Formats: sequence, structure tokens, C-alpha cells
Amino acid sequence: MNTSKLLSVAVLFAASHLPAQGFDFLFTTSQNERTLSGSGGTVLRDLHPNDIVGLPGFPCPRLAEKWVPRSALMTMAGDEDNDNNYWEPNLMGSIDALLSSFGAAGSTVPNARTIWYSPSVPLGTTISGGAGLRPGDIGRIVRNTAGDGRVQYFIRMESINQALGLPLTTPIDVDAAAFGPNHGLYLSLDTDIVCSPCGGPTLLRDGDVFCIPPAAYTLSAAGTIGGVLPNSAVVVYTEAQMDAFVANALVTNRFGVCVSTAIDTESLDIDFTSTAGTVVPTCLGVPLFVPTLLFSTESLTGGAILTTAAGGQIHTSTCAALGTSCGSGPTLGNQLGLLPPSASTGIPSYVNALASTRLFTYTAESVVHQIPIGTAAQIDFNTPGFMGWVFLTFAPMGPGVVAPSSPFVWGLLGHPDYYLAPNFMNTVPGGFATYTSPVIPFACDLVFQGVTITSAGTIEASTPTMIEVF
Repeated sequence: MNTSKLLSVAVLFAASHLPAQGFDFLFTTSQNERTLSGSGGTVLRDLHPNDIVGLPGFPCPRLAEKWVPRSALMTMAGDEDNDNNYWEPNLMGSIDALLSSFGAAGSTVPNARTIWYSPSVPLGTTISGGAGLRPGDIGRIVRNTAGDGRVQYFIRMESINQALGLPLTTPIDVDAAAFGPNHGLYLSLDTDIVCSPCGGPTLLRDGDVFCIPPAAYTLSAAGTIGGVLPNSAVVVYTEAQMDAFVANALVTNRFGVCVSTAIDTESLDIDFTSTAGTVVPTCLGVPLFVPTLLFSTESLTGGAILTTAAGGQIHTSTCAALGTSCGSGPTLGNQLGLLPPSASTGIPSYVNALASTRLFTYTAESVVHQIPIGTAAQIDFNTPGFMGWVFLTFAPMGPGVVAPSSPFVWGLLGHPDYYLAPNFMNTVPGGFATYTSPVIPFACDLVFQGVTITSAGTIEASTPTMIEVF
């Protein structure tokens, strides 16, 4: 097999699903929401703050779908809190920041193993060991030589504290993040804190945006941030400036009220389609070019996304503006492919995390995650191929365990792992469909996963999901 040729075909297949300009988005919501499409009536329509949602660049109107369900993260993490349950509906609380490997490094389509995130609640350390994944870290759940359920860091809390001139062990909570290798790491924190970044002691507000410039850190061979120079962070936009961006955008919230303040910066992304920006001084002798940033704030219920371009505007996607102009009614959430509660009131959520990327979506999620003996399991799928093959794997039982995975070497776009040893169960049609298992007669823990063949001829695996039978 000519692997390089197949990879080229796969990347072209992903790119062919996108417009000439603009990106797909990954995002999270601040509250429970539903997809506008209804996701075929499956549980995949129900979005939670710890689900990662995908928003394709086209077709129009854009329809959001669950991209990495929280059940996939639970499968990858295992029984991280040692309570003898894989099912942890509040795992990591909410996902407060996202970084896409595509947007950051121009790599191929990301997946659940390559996307970076920051939780609002620490991941338990029973399996991962060490510090785990904390609200002050940006990292991801991986499999390494020690096994599954481990944590890899893009940047640790201690390095961010170093850049801010804080004691290394100071608890912080990353609330928004964006990264570009030539732009630096842009961050906002969840609460006000007194620190000493470039320029000396200051009260860093929860609406401020600061940057750790490229000259202030070293990148590892894996593309993660290693050493960081102390007191090197630069405040690029104050909370007052973020307020001005919001006011200048003339955007409404879910009730149709024109928004004039940010309250708190909730998500950040670099607009890689724009060459505009501004230059600010640093303490390193090298000026910092600040690119156009996309952002959301706590005040932007209805899910509006704004841009710093031209002093603050509603960001316009490939299909439409991602917010409603003052005087034109509420921002509903349908611009993000989310279902508003009514025609006159928008979704209660603001965008909690944001990352531009390229999307390939193949998801699986259990309808009910814990079922009694003598019950059939039901798994909902969103399959991009003409049909999917459903596989079942028995997972370890007991406290502090994790299902072991192996590389899915046949895939290029979907989930990169599968779970040994898979047992073929049945098929489901492409699109949204539900698989129902035979009645399960004994207590066990099960991993379900789908496999499909795409129109490009690649063989891809879905995100995994689990069922606990008790």
C-alpha cells in the first residue's frame, strides 16, 4: 500500500468538505444545549459542557454535531477517581479552553487524542499519576508507554505561573487559550489575580488577554511548551479594551439586548485567515505581533463570536455572521447550529472554548451508560460512511482501571485507537443510527466502537463509548 498517497487522498477528502476560505470550528458550551439538526433523534443531540462540538464550515446553514462526546473522554481516562465507575458524567467539569493541532501547526485533521484542552475541574490521578490535568494546565488524555489514561501537557500550570511572575504552585484556572507557533500562546484566566508579568506588578483581570511570546519559551520535539522565561507574559488587551471590542461590535445577547461589556473573556482563537494585527512591546527586546483574535465573553449568551478586527466586530463565517446586530433581535444560537429555546429567545450558553480546525466526525455514544443485568445495550452512531461495523470489547472491572487501547493503524482521519480484543456484533446504516445489542446476562464493563469505510476509501474508527452492566 502506498501510505503517503493514501494520506494525501485522505487530507484532500477532508479539505474538500471545506470552503476556500475559513475553518471549521470546535467549541464547547457553558450550559447543556441541543443541536439544531436534532442529530437524528439520538442522544448525540444532547450537548454538555464537557462534550466537544464540531461546527463544519459548510454546507449552509452550519449544523453543529457532537465531535468528542464526554463518554469518549471517560473511556480514555478510565476510573480516574478510583470509585469503581467508568461513568463520570461531570468528568473535568467543563472544557474551558481548546487548542487544535491543525490551527497551531498546520497538521492534518485532529482527533480526540490530538486536541488539547483545559478542564474546570481536575482530572483524577488514580491512573495518570503525578499532578494530573488541572484547571491551570492545558493537556490531553493519551496512551503512552505506561499505558492508557495518562496525561500529556501542552503547557503546565507552573510554566504559566513562571511567565506571570507568580509562585509556581499558585492555583490558577485557564479560561481561554489560542496558540500559533509564530504568534505565541494567548491566555485569559478565570479570576482576577495580582502577578508580575512584563511591566511589573499588576492586577490581572479575568477579562484581560495576555500572551507568552515565542521568544519566551522553548518548544519540545513534540511541539509542546517546555521552559518559559520568568516575568515574560505580556498583557496584550486589558479587560477595558475587551469591553470596547464588545461594545463596538454592536451585538445582542440571547434576549436581544445590545451588549456593552465583556464581564469575563471565555474563549480565544487566532483568525488564521487574517493578516491584520497590532504590535506591542515585550520585555525581551523583540516586539510581539498580535494577530486578529476571535473571542467570546461571559456576556455573550446566545453564543456570539466576535473578532478584534477593526476595533471589534461580529465575526462573519463562511455562511453568516456569528451573532445578531443590535436592533435586529436576539442572538439565538442557530448561527452555531444550536437549537434556541424559542424564536424570540436565544440559548443560555456562551461559547466556553473555541478552536479553528478541520473536521472529520465519527462518533458513538451510549444511550444509557449503566444498565442492569438482563438488559440490552443501545449505542447511537453518527457514521460518515455508507454503513458502520459495530464492535464490542470487554474492559477491565474494578476500581482504578482503564480499558487498554492499541493504535488503529488503518485509519487516517478518525479515532486513532481501538480496543482489544474486538468482537464484531452487527452493522448500522450510515448517518445517525442506533445499535441494540442482545440482552447482556452478566455483570461486565464493555467498550463499543464503530468502523466504517469513507468515500475516500479510508478505514476509520469512531470515538469509543462504554456500558457498565451491574
